Parts: sequence; C-alpha cells; structure tokens
Amino acid sequence: MYNLHIRVLAKEDIQNVVDYYQNITPTLADRFLNTLYAELENLQKNPALFQIQTKNIRVNYLKGFPFGIYYIWQGDIVEVLAVLHTHRSPKVWQGRG
Repeated sequence: MYNLHIRVLAKEDIQNVVDYYQNITPTLADRFLNTLYAELENLQKNPALFQIQTKNIRVNYLKGFPFGIYYIWQGDIVEVLAVLHTHRSPKVWQGRG
C-alpha cells in the first residue's frame, strides 16, 4: 500500500463539499465521505489505475458525485492536490501541481 498525503488545499476542498452537502441533507454528506474514503483507499492500493490528466497529475472521478480527486504519484507516495467539481476550471488544480 502506498503512503497517502492530502494537501491542505485539498482538505479545504473536501470540507467545502461536505459543508455544501450537509446543508442539503446530512445523509448526502455522509454518502459523499464514504465514497471519497473508498476511492482514497483505492488510490493507496493502486494509483496507476486512474488516468493521467496532464503531465504527471492523475484524476480519479468519484462514482455518484460530480467530483474528481486530482493527485500525483511518485515512488511510494500518493499526494492529493485537489478534490474538485468536474465543471471547475482545470486552472484551479493545475496551479497546485
């Protein structure tokens, strides 16, 4: 299993999504977090499964939610750069690489 590091800005992204879904309904926020945690675990197990978006940045799209986990994989480290809505400008996560 690879080491997972989540950058501060990515943690803020996650909190913003949870806050948004929490305002709609707490069960939706819980479902989002469960999906996110499952996909983060998948990244730790096999980061090569997901497509390269640009340069060395890969993306894992969440099932059932319009969000992607943008990350880099170097050696034994998987570093999450952002968790963003799929309609957000690519410039947001590209500036984090």
